[in-house]
Amino acid sequence: MTSRALKLYVAATCPFCHRVEIVAREKKVSYDRVVVGLREEMPQWYKEINPRETVPTLEVGCAERRFVFESMLIAQYLDNSCAPAGALMGASAIQRHRIEYFLAQVGDFIGAAHELLGDPLSAEKRSALSDSAAYMDELLAANQTTGPYYCDGEFTMADVALVPFLVRLKFVLMYYAGYDVFCKAPRMKALWAAAVQRASVLETLPTAEQCVENYRHLVPESAPMMGANGGYVLYSNHLCPFADRVRLACELRKFTVHAVEVPLHPQPEWYQHFNSLGTVPALFTPSGEAVHGSQLILYYIDRLATGDTVLVPRGDAEKEYEVGFFLDNAGYFVTGLLSWFFGGSEDAKAEFEWAAGELEQQLAKHPFGEGPFFGGKTMNAGDVAILPFLVRVKSLTPELTNGYDFFAKFPLLNELAEAGMVTPEAKAVFCTPEEYKKHILQLQQKARDE
Repeated sequence: MTSRALKLYVAATCPFCHRVEIVAREKKVSYDRVVVGLREEMPQWYKEINPRETVPTLEVGCAERRFVFESMLIAQYLDNSCAPAGALMGASAIQRHRIEYFLAQVGDFIGAAHELLGDPLSAEKRSALSDSAAYMDELLAANQTTGPYYCDGEFTMADVALVPFLVRLKFVLMYYAGYDVFCKAPRMKALWAAAVQRASVLETLPTAEQCVENYRHLVPESAPMMGANGGYVLYSNHLCPFADRVRLACELRKFTVHAVEVPLHPQPEWYQHFNSLGTVPALFTPSGEAVHGSQLILYYIDRLATGDTVLVPRGDAEKEYEVGFFLDNAGYFVTGLLSWFFGGSEDAKAEFEWAAGELEQQLAKHPFGEGPFFGGKTMNAGDVAILPFLVRVKSLTPELTNGYDFFAKFPLLNELAEAGMVTPEAKAVFCTPEEYKKHILQLQQKARDE
């Protein structure tokens, strides 16, 4: 049987095809691989071979061709074609039964995942997938003694059926739904982690980016992240200074993101799934990874972006320290400023004035050369961290601060703010002073009411 010529028709990143290619490697089967398009890109000649218009299809023989359809049937066909025949289906009757039972449940789990992708903001479908994943984990627990596979150390058809989907859904569900496929399934996570180190799986793995693109057709175009076309998605709010840090960094580093505006007061329930803290910004990468925290996102973007104008001078101990120290003081400044804005205490005012004084001293040293910015003639990470907050102070003082003129006391911060606000990058990010003034007054009223 194995001496007969085999030709496998696959779609490049299809999980059903992946099942068969894993089995072929496990059984050391040679085959010719023919890649065909899906949906509207499927050629007519393939539709004549497989009237179901599905992949994969296995062609057996030369003169008298035979076609085998459906991924699990093809996988079992290959398993039975090579010695030891049927090994992936278990060594005993009871083991085979348990594998067959598991195979019968996998489809429901896949279906629940696809349902969530079809409505990625649905709490009901998210809950249904969590229930399905937890049930699959229970099946693993019931059959395992040590793991990591369904039959412990033995890799079987149960794992073959599931692994290609875990490989993809790990990235896909996070990108499109903010959902961790393993959140209710630690045993499935252990199975996945072991499988992706296995040669038969490792040699056939798609990239995370390919996975995200491959599942795009299941997600409605109305979903908030779809405008990214599989690229970087930044969940943001145009009135949030922390989000402005990242947006400004993107402008300075010429780093393209698709910005999704997230209302903050009140915040939509669906956003909790993308960031359980409910904060913006949050960056989701084309590989389905989530990056949180404005400064951490800034660092991430700075490392990825091309070009010479870096925001953090990595590898230079002295310069990196200067930026780090400035950022520390910026953190104290922001904490005190927000406490003063929304509490009005003299202690808070003293804290942010102290921090402002520290920032003034660092600006006066010009560690990166002469210029209005901490970075000299161009902004670096220190400027990006502080500028969004200075812009808001500009909108409030002295009119709404009982005549208190912050910038009269800190002229170098004033110079930084004035120079920063007129840059093209800042103009692409910041709102008008009137918008900030209105927003902050609303937040102050909300704080008083609470």
